[in-house]
Amino acid sequence: MATDLTAEVLGALSQTDGSIRTADVFPSVDFTTIKSALDRLASRAMIVYGQIAREEATLTPEAQGIAAEGSHEAKVFEAVRRAVDGLKIADLPRIVGKESAKVGQGKAFKEGWIKKDKDLLKATTDSIQDASREQLQTIQQTRTHPDPRVLADLKKRKLITTQNIISFNVKKGPKFAAEFVKEETDLTADMLAT
Repeated sequence: MATDLTAEVLGALSQTDGSIRTADVFPSVDFTTIKSALDRLASRAMIVYGQIAREEATLTPEAQGIAAEGSHEAKVFEAVRRAVDGLKIADLPRIVGKESAKVGQGKAFKEGWIKKDKDLLKATTDSIQDASREQLQTIQQTRTHPDPRVLADLKKRKLITTQNIISFNVKKGPKFAAEFVKEETDLTADMLAT
């Protein structure tokens, strides 16, 4: 397997003047296979490589639903807004679901999107910006978010998980060649036998 990958690494490098990132070129190959192929090529000065470590965020199943359909608080707001004369608090779980009603109602109050009027919920604004959904869509597309506080908050809310990803930046070395040539050893078993 490593020999096959060494040829693939050399082939990918021969098609570029710069460097390649193993995460981009070999996304499905595991770390040890890539590392052994790179070590083998680097020992012959055919390539030069450096390690790149980064943290990558992945959405939980609940977060995938939020990214696709909207946050719990946005669902509550939309249900309340659609009910022109207000929505009975008891009807909310039936309309948006039990989980969305429980989590979303508190956050919608906190954001100031809805208010309580006796046993009715009423919208306080015509439109909202669903920041949770936008943040999760950004993470879904880029596997990270520019604001580390957002990542920490979403991790605390158990909407994302993070993992360290190690890849390599590979460049042509001083003895680069398009093919891997197996070097002959000085002593062979036949030489020792005679």
